Amino acid sequence: MSLLWPPARRSILALLALAASALPAVAQESRLRAIDIFDAALAKFEADRAALRQWQYHQTLTTHQFNSRGQVVAKGTWKSIVRPGDPSPLEYTAKSMEGQLSFFKAEEQESPSAGQPSQRSPQSAASEKNQAESAVEAVRKYNLRDRYLWERLPDESVAGESAYVLSFSPKPKQNTNSREERFFGLLAGRLWISRADSTVLKAEAALQSPSQLFWILARVTTFEVRYQLKSVSTGPRFLRPSKATAKTVVSFPFSSVRQQHWLTAGSFEPRSPRGSASKSAAAAKPGSVDR
Repeated sequence: MSLLWPPARRSILALLALAASALPAVAQESRLRAIDIFDAALAKFEADRAALRQWQYHQTLTTHQFNSRGQVVAKGTWKSIVRPGDPSPLEYTAKSMEGQLSFFKAEEQESPSAGQPSQRSPQSAASEKNQAESAVEAVRKYNLRDRYLWERLPDESVAGESAYVLSFSPKPKQNTNSREERFFGLLAGRLWISRADSTVLKAEAALQSPSQLFWILARVTTFEVRYQLKSVSTGPRFLRPSKATAKTVVSFPFSSVRQQHWLTAGSFEPRSPRGSASKSAAAAKPGSVDR
């Protein structure tokens, strides 16, 4: 006589069969190399960038500069519209600066007038880089994939998702022909990558030793950056807001420049022509008249 009611026995057998069929997939996943996970994340990142070519998002950068006692001596905020895939400079919608921030152009202290075109020359506008696109190019240009030793760490949960965790550290021997390559060759950190779709959910990196800057006597002694996607329950996953923070210290023989940066990105919307945001803002002002 069976000790189990037939439907219950069939359910258990079905579950055992399902588990047995899943074992090869689990074993295969456990054998995934760190570099394979990174490659999948890079492919997902580029696919998302392509999907975002129909979209734009709003970005806010806030920077504080501190003295040796940790007091804020200057600060600035820049709000802009980012159009992924567009090599043109960012379209700034608001700018403000208090005090003198090192490494920032003086002309950026002026807030743009709504609807007025920039007064910069075509040459200067062409030479200004879209920071978001420069970051994308850096992965390929400086061969970041092969510049590091990659290691897979135990999986973790980030923003309610199961994530692979990868660590990266500089390879001992690298070909570095530029200051940028030497800088990237000194970074180490970790990546948290979604097991569901290979999205980079979280990242952190820091300089392991000082890096020479463009000036002979200047060195970056501290560079720490953290990035994280925010969790959302609706909408396409590639339209997720994000936030990043960075801490930098640039040392000179008799002084240091200490800065903290906060970057937020979100408010995704269908792409609009450049300048339309300023015109909309002008039209929304009380008493404004279209001419």
